[in-house]
Formats: sequence, structure tokens, C-alpha cells
Amino acid sequence: MKTNTVVVMLVAALALGLVGGIVGGVLLPQSGDVAGRVDGLEQRVNDLAARPGLRVAFVDAEGLFQEVFLPQVARERRVMEEKQAELAALQQRYVREEISQTAYQEGALRIQVEALRAQVQVNLTMLEKMLASDGFATLRAQLREVREQARPIEAEVERLLEESRAGILDPEGFMSQTQAVQMAIQRLDQLLTQVAASKIVEISQQVGREEGYDLVLRKKEVIVYWDGGVIKDLTSTVEPRLWRLFP
Repeated sequence: MKTNTVVVMLVAALALGLVGGIVGGVLLPQSGDVAGRVDGLEQRVNDLAARPGLRVAFVDAEGLFQEVFLPQVARERRVMEEKQAELAALQQRYVREEISQTAYQEGALRIQVEALRAQVQVNLTMLEKMLASDGFATLRAQLREVREQARPIEAEVERLLEESRAGILDPEGFMSQTQAVQMAIQRLDQLLTQVAASKIVEISQQVGREEGYDLVLRKKEVIVYWDGGVIKDLTSTVEPRLWRLFP
């Protein structure tokens, strides 16, 4: 395999884990046509605007995800980021011709698997915290199913790590295996991100009902401008309730 192809595939494989979710630090958008949902919400707001005394609020779900959920796995995410930096440093050494192509390829594959293990650990740590929290009690059965799905992924990563340390005989086959594991980790990450998003929505709904709002919007997708005297930001009210999920 040509050197430049190896570089591109390695970087692409590592970057896959950083596109969203708990690993990447971005709350994944809900499925469906966003433009269509925005149009529908705008029409709903227009319809409701005719009602006297309409009370509308919004919640910054993205900010809540980053402020409350990501700190739960901050240490694990730092390890993952360190692996990204380690790969970049190895690439620079190769570009400066300080190491051979073989040494670069072997080192890059090893770092890639170590990065995969770090990504798995991010998700496992979040999963265990959710399982231990009474706030996720209604989702505990589903979370246990996710934990069972994670076990073979964790085992495969450890196997790949052992192989990378012992010596990789088939680099192309090894990369194919790591990419398959990367996709499995992404699916795991998406499941946990959906759980986090559902909890943000649930608590936002609770706050909205308690404070008597007719409509609570998600800031990122639909709000461009608001009058602070008419539309209230409930984010600061929702945040402490989310923190209580993680004693």
C-alpha cells in the first residue's frame, strides 16, 4: 500500500470518532428533515401567537450536553485527545524522515488502536455512571442491554491492541478490522448520546410544565432571535436538575 494512502486512511479512521456524540463532544441532531421540522415549528408558533397570554421559552440543549454530560468523562476524553496528538507527532517525525515508513506504519496502527480503546472507555464510563444513577432508573434495562453490546467491542479492541504490540503481519487486514470496530464504537456512542438527549428533553419538559409555558423550543435548531422580555431561556433552570443525575 502506498504511504500516502496509509496516512489518509489512518487519519480518517481516527477522525471518525470525533464527529459527534459523547466522544466528539457534540449533541447529535435528531433524525429527520431539520428544515421541514423548522418550518412546522414556525407555523406552530405563528398559530399559537394568536392566543392571548402565550408563554414561550427555549433551552440550549447543546450547551447543557457540553456543560453537564461531557465533564462526566473529561479524564477519559483527555486520553483520547492525547492519542490524537501522539499520532500527529508521529506523522511529523515521518515527514522529517526521522523514522522509516515501516516504523511509521506500525506506530500509527498501534496508536489508532489505543485511540479506539480510549473512545470505548469514554462510552463505558458514561454508561456506568448512567447505570448507577437513580435518574436513569426508567432506562436501566435498555442501558444494561447497551452494556452487553459493548462487551464484545471492548474485547475486540483489546485483541487488536495485543496484535499491534506483538507485530502486525497484515496491515491492510488490520486496518479493515479497526475500521469495523470504529463503526461499532460510533453506534455505541450514538445510543448513549440519545439517552443523554432524551434526559435533557425530559427535564426541559418538566420545567416547562411547572413554570406554565405553552411552548419550549430547542435553541440550536430553531431560534435566531428572541425578545428576552417575552421569551425566557430555561437553560439555567434545567442545568442543576441535570447535574443531580450524577451524584
